[in-house]
Amino acid sequence: MLNVREWGTGPKTAVLVHGILSDSGCWWRVGPDLASRGYRVVAVDLPGHGRSAPMPDATVERMAAEVARAVPADADLAVAHSMGSFILGAALTPRRVAYVDAPTGASHRLPEEALRATYEKARSKRTLEALAEKHPGWDPFDREAEAEAAQHFDVETAVALLVNSGGRDHTPVQRGVVIRAEGSRFVPEDTPGAITIKDADHHVWYGHHEEFMAAICG
Repeated sequence: MLNVREWGTGPKTAVLVHGILSDSGCWWRVGPDLASRGYRVVAVDLPGHGRSAPMPDATVERMAAEVARAVPADADLAVAHSMGSFILGAALTPRRVAYVDAPTGASHRLPEEALRATYEKARSKRTLEALAEKHPGWDPFDREAEAEAAQHFDVETAVALLVNSGGRDHTPVQRGVVIRAEGSRFVPEDTPGAITIKDADHHVWYGHHEEFMAAICG
């Protein structure tokens, strides 16, 4: 069973799904805020992330099956960041969904060696010092969340997942609100209906909490 963290006991339910290299700790501010708005919030650690066990034979379908077992199936709201969007799409059918800087179109097929080197390097760079230099606008707790997540991140799980998903079209299959970072590498600027948060980077909510909450809550 995947590790989850929860906030609130409200009558509505919200599910939060992080992206690659992060974990449920990235929602440290979003979760309590949603709870204050009447939600029971469940944030999941995907396999190989946070406190969930590695999955060396990871596929989209296997990860999705684990998510479906760990969180409410009929969530009123789901928020999925980046890679988490195509896991969510294969796992749940929430009443409302927010896709946060989520990939669209077909992904590139990359060899295992290149993926492994990329994510080993990315993990090594997620230190408090490096994050402070790269993201001075983030809250210190944002940087702490990402640095801690990097310590638990299993590269082999990510490599297996990305090899499996390479070449697939990751455009969200369920309609929902699309939230993009300004200058996003993943969501084209002309995406119909997309909400762009100015000066945000890929972790759109870090440093832009109020704008992000307005976007996901409508």
